[in-house]
Amino acid sequence: MKFYLAGQTQFGNRGCEALTRTVISTLSERFADASFLVPATNPDLDGAQWPQMGQCGAEFVRTNSTPFVIKWWNRAIRIAPWIKPLWEPAYKLPAIAASDIAKCDAVVMIGGDMITLDYGPGSLFIWSGFMDAARRAGYPTMLFAASISPFKDPVFEKYMASHLKRYSVITLRESESLAYVRSLGVENAVLVADPAFCLNPEPFDLPSPFTPGGPGVLGFNITPILEESWQRAGIKADLVEEAVAFLKRVLAETDLSIALIPHVDALDGSLYNSDSSTLERLLAGLGGSSQRVAKIAKGLNTAQCKHLIGSCCYFMGGRTHSTIAAWSRGVPTTTFAYSTKANGLNKDLFGSLDYVLQTPQIRRDTLWTAFARLVEHEQAIRALLADRIPEWRRRAALSADMLADFLGKKPAAGQPDGVRSRNPAATSSAT
Repeated sequence: MKFYLAGQTQFGNRGCEALTRTVISTLSERFADASFLVPATNPDLDGAQWPQMGQCGAEFVRTNSTPFVIKWWNRAIRIAPWIKPLWEPAYKLPAIAASDIAKCDAVVMIGGDMITLDYGPGSLFIWSGFMDAARRAGYPTMLFAASISPFKDPVFEKYMASHLKRYSVITLRESESLAYVRSLGVENAVLVADPAFCLNPEPFDLPSPFTPGGPGVLGFNITPILEESWQRAGIKADLVEEAVAFLKRVLAETDLSIALIPHVDALDGSLYNSDSSTLERLLAGLGGSSQRVAKIAKGLNTAQCKHLIGSCCYFMGGRTHSTIAAWSRGVPTTTFAYSTKANGLNKDLFGSLDYVLQTPQIRRDTLWTAFARLVEHEQAIRALLADRIPEWRRRAALSADMLADFLGKKPAAGQPDGVRSRNPAATSSAT
């Protein structure tokens, strides 16, 4: 059984790398003969992040350029919004993808939030159009452990309601998305957990300021997306300045050290959407590196990031998969929310938004309040995570079960559910 993993183009986003690794390991547990085609813009750089990939039956293939019709449609709706209800862009599978998908049994959309407006209408209709084209070409399609934010625009919502109904299988990673798609009349969606909860950390020698037997480390991650959120909200304050003021207070009033942890950095050195570019400004505001302050190098792979984040006493972050790394290692965590996925994941895990700070509300005083709440409830949070994370790992396997049921496949003979994996290093039985 061969699968084409749509929605993936590069591992600069360690969340994309985490999803690719764990979707592959999850499907390999369910399908004895599973193999995978993984689109990549730079296979050499991505391959260095995960040298064991070939052992998992996975190989890189070429990515596709943006379809011409999407480029024109995106420009047209900006100039003349009235065109939107008259023209839903559609296209055939690009020749490169068509030749690769012809070798496959199903097309699986990964990436978590590709079918959302989080990255603009152009991105949304590139990916929805790709999956519709695969469906028209006769291939089963799956939306794998996704989040679906409200589309807000009624025209887009109408288009996407029809699009979602065309998937062979849909699994969603949090209940807010499930409730929303049900409100659109999509009845075949099933609630699961994000497969990245199963990513196994890769131990390595931790850098400064992680000191064995030391007072502990607060891991901190702010991102360009959070700054963009502020700009859209018309906030005049400076996010980095507010974070610097908060972290200076942590240094002054606690014994904790601070690790500034990037989770998205292009592997080719580009500064586009770079966490490190934002965190370098934060580091400069703190006076540079010191015995208690450091920015972590951006060259870690996703499993190493999980090991490092799991070594923190507390974590506060904006990248979704950095917070998933923290939760699944039992670390008390504050999420900086900029979309549905952060709120939905927290509600499902904790039953509340007690440990969420909405991005427009981030200020030095609200950061301190959120941090103090983590300290106050540390033991309760750790106990809750220890109790619930094993169940979330089990739920992560449900996506593969749903696809197997659709394709009529059963576990390999003599293999009970959930014990077979081509890559034991990709899934975790303990953190």
